[in-house]
Amino acid sequence: MTTSNAEIFQTSAQQAHLLQASGGQALAARLWLQLHAEPSLETLRQALAELCERHEILRTRYVQVPGLKHPAQEIHAQVNLRVRHAASAEQARLQVAEDLGQAPLAASLEGRNLLLGVALASADPAALRLLGDELQALLRGEALAEFDALQYADYAAWQGDLAQESIGQQGRAFWRGLLAEQARPVALPFERRVALAEAPCVEQLAAPVADALAKLAEVGQISTDEALAVLWAAFLVELGQPASVVLGLEVSGRNEQLEQTVGHFARQLPLVLALDSSRGLGEQLPGLLGQLRQGLSWLDCLDETDLGEALLPAFACGYRAEAAQLEQDWPLGQKLLLRAEQRGQGLALRLVSPARVFDAAQLQAWLAQFVQFAVQVAANLDQPLSQLNGVDSAQAEQLLQRFERSAERVELPGETLHGLFEQAAKATPGHTALQVGAQALDYASLDQRANGLAQALRERGVGPDSVVAVYGERSVEIVVTLLAILKAGGAYLPLDPSYPAERLAFMLHDARAQCLITLRPLADGIEVPEGVARLALEQGLPAAQAQAPAVALAPGNLAYVIYTSGSTGKPKGVMISHANACASTRARGEFYRAPLRRFLMLSSFSFDSSVAGIFWTLGQGGTLYLPEEQAHKDPARLAQLISEQGISHFLALPSFYAQILEHLQQPALACVIVAGEACPLELPARHAERLPQTLLVNEYGPSESSVWCSAHAVQALPAYERVSIGGAIAGTRLRVLDEQGELVGFGREGELYVGGPGLARGYLQRPGLTASRFVPDPFATAPGQRLYRTGDRVSPGVEGTLDYLGRLDFQLKLRGFRVELGEIEARLAQQPEVREAAVVVRETGAGAQLAAFATLRDPASASGLENRLLERLREQMPEYMVPAFLRVLDRLPLTPNGKLDRTALAALQAQGSAYQAPRNELEQTLAQIWQEALQLEQVGVHDNFFALGGHSLLATRIRSQVQERLNLDLPLRVFFEGETVALLAEQVERHRGSGVSEDKADALEVLFDAVEDV
Repeated sequence: MTTSNAEIFQTSAQQAHLLQASGGQALAARLWLQLHAEPSLETLRQALAELCERHEILRTRYVQVPGLKHPAQEIHAQVNLRVRHAASAEQARLQVAEDLGQAPLAASLEGRNLLLGVALASADPAALRLLGDELQALLRGEALAEFDALQYADYAAWQGDLAQESIGQQGRAFWRGLLAEQARPVALPFERRVALAEAPCVEQLAAPVADALAKLAEVGQISTDEALAVLWAAFLVELGQPASVVLGLEVSGRNEQLEQTVGHFARQLPLVLALDSSRGLGEQLPGLLGQLRQGLSWLDCLDETDLGEALLPAFACGYRAEAAQLEQDWPLGQKLLLRAEQRGQGLALRLVSPARVFDAAQLQAWLAQFVQFAVQVAANLDQPLSQLNGVDSAQAEQLLQRFERSAERVELPGETLHGLFEQAAKATPGHTALQVGAQALDYASLDQRANGLAQALRERGVGPDSVVAVYGERSVEIVVTLLAILKAGGAYLPLDPSYPAERLAFMLHDARAQCLITLRPLADGIEVPEGVARLALEQGLPAAQAQAPAVALAPGNLAYVIYTSGSTGKPKGVMISHANACASTRARGEFYRAPLRRFLMLSSFSFDSSVAGIFWTLGQGGTLYLPEEQAHKDPARLAQLISEQGISHFLALPSFYAQILEHLQQPALACVIVAGEACPLELPARHAERLPQTLLVNEYGPSESSVWCSAHAVQALPAYERVSIGGAIAGTRLRVLDEQGELVGFGREGELYVGGPGLARGYLQRPGLTASRFVPDPFATAPGQRLYRTGDRVSPGVEGTLDYLGRLDFQLKLRGFRVELGEIEARLAQQPEVREAAVVVRETGAGAQLAAFATLRDPASASGLENRLLERLREQMPEYMVPAFLRVLDRLPLTPNGKLDRTALAALQAQGSAYQAPRNELEQTLAQIWQEALQLEQVGVHDNFFALGGHSLLATRIRSQVQERLNLDLPLRVFFEGETVALLAEQVERHRGSGVSEDKADALEVLFDAVEDV
């Protein structure tokens, strides 16, 4: 077809893909040539014109033709060339970029150095080298041999014909089948959310890599570029990618017939290389060779545009024998591209992020790791890949330095936890220390009341390391009691009345509590061991005293014991000393520079973040504010209190803070701290929009590190795909180690180990468990230094911050609770009807939820058993550990190697009734509210709220929406009695027009029995 002296041809698959991936940019390939003499511009123009006459592709533009899916090649009879002088290499690049906007070929001359530029879709590296050779010959006055090769448009037409033939259809099916099986999100730590302005590129000369490639090529009888693909794939697996790596290998795409044709034949051959980290690379080479050659056999049938971006490799590599003079723009696509380029006698490595999602500093760290990895592979091809960490001595030193912070010399008075409070009480006796609703105590009164109770405890034998259990809820009395226990020399053990009686009884027995203080009547079923002294304070506290009892207490004595979930089916007590807790509090004084005036404490006293609220506040002379029971879980009421009470600081779960934030109206908050679960990416932006002057901090830390060990001041728009958990707090050492106990490199994955003065003494009555989790520090700089194995999977960043990736085991944080899946599974397996049990976490639109699955000893007993089993679990475990649903299966799914397939379980849904649409206007309104809160497209009137992914925090949001849309104030208890839309509609109708106003405290207590705050 001809139009305006131009012919239209289809583009090749390579061209179509490059034009599609360019994102609208004019991408170019460039070649630097050193000429034998400086020619005149006219001589140069004539030589270039001859090349354009010889090669149609140099007279080709790319145009969109109606009816065609991809751009077409428009080949012109002639082209206007512009050749210019340049004063520098940079000016030459600018000139070529400008001129390529007007013509397919451009050149800029800087003395004897010539920069030749061609549209990237028109020339690959081999084509540029061919053009360079022909141009040099013409400028020397030599005649070129007669051109009898194919033109590129002929190749594109042949490729189009092949796609329509049977073999082409088979090849298309091969590629789609191969890559669809491997399709999965590919993510690496510290991946940027917003692409950088330019594709960062780093380089390093790497002779050791050349040796490794030569050795692999010799042993495996493969080419150098194939050896590079194998080595790069192995490195990516160790970087955290799946064992079957989808990799793009740059190939020339040419055969003998096409050697003299200018055009873009090069492409990235998608390879699926299955590697086993437990084996050496040497023994895996034969199998990898077969995988390489299988892909090559179908190369001509590859159509990248047919596959789509989702199936194309996110990682690629390529080897170029002579590439020093070549430059090219990077089409958007691969996250990482490694290129090995032969330069004279040496080898240079270039690592690029064409998709612009990794910083240059991270690329440099990975490149250094790859060089070290290659050295380790070459040294021993039989060494298991998992034992090759790729960290050289220079990077190891950086890792140690950037993840360790020494404490500044900020001395806090006192060496005991209560000593911090006592010093503040002496300094500001008349200042308000504690407020609960309208009830308030100044520092002197709080101190004296605690002294009186401490004396009573001493008379009952409480002293250093005595464990004193406290049973009660948020109140003035519980704060007095905790201080009194510490003043008496004891360690407090909080018992949450909302916990099942069986769990509380176990904690009393396991902790060998010497005394039990009750601030409310003890619930039925809690067995108190013989010999435990009882002190009932429901009617009031002992008389206040001016002086505290004299106690010989050392910093190493216990301050408190907090029980956390355990994998054996029983919780375990974490022992925190005064030295541990004081170090944690001292670090707060260094990280948070703003004065702490009034702290709103939302945490349960049975959760260790309450330690931060109480002793950070009372140690600084601030006011600790405890909301009353009817308000402490109502987001709207809390937002009102924050403004009314002039709260300066508070700590909450990210999910709960998001609800409070909806109601905040520019309060005088200095700082909001979120902790206990992953901070969602959208929260920082919402926070910055509503509270631009308020600091938002994301804290991380297990109970074993005395509340926290890292923190991150969050920016409004986080740079990366996850909100960082930050760097080490003062006095803390963070180590990310592999299975061999070696340091993991920047941007790699490993287990987080924590060290420092905040590290717990260990687990109460569990010496074996303590020894396995608290281990000697292999990088210790002083005798006796230990590290705690968190079981958390993280990645260290080059800036000294951590990227949290999840759990290594089956323990997780769920709405602020630390949950061991093994503990729930053990309880479920103990039920007489159950043969096997498994618990997994499912991601729903409303967040994570626990799902349980079981097989039965007698399948005939299945009828109605799911609900009965869940009810038993509620009697034995806290509500937050009870799965949202339980499903009975004939058998649990297994992976090909016989292990439990947790991924398959997570994909299973609860067994529910068939969908039934809303039957009236009220049900339709309620269903719509549920759909919005649960982020579901459809909710039936008989669908169970909890099985759909609902939880207690979401119930508050639903209640708020119901009140707003129906103009009806309902107690929260209603939302638990109405677990389906149909039942909730009945409850709403019952309360409509009744004028009944139920005590919100009772309702909120019911609702938040299932939730532990931070």
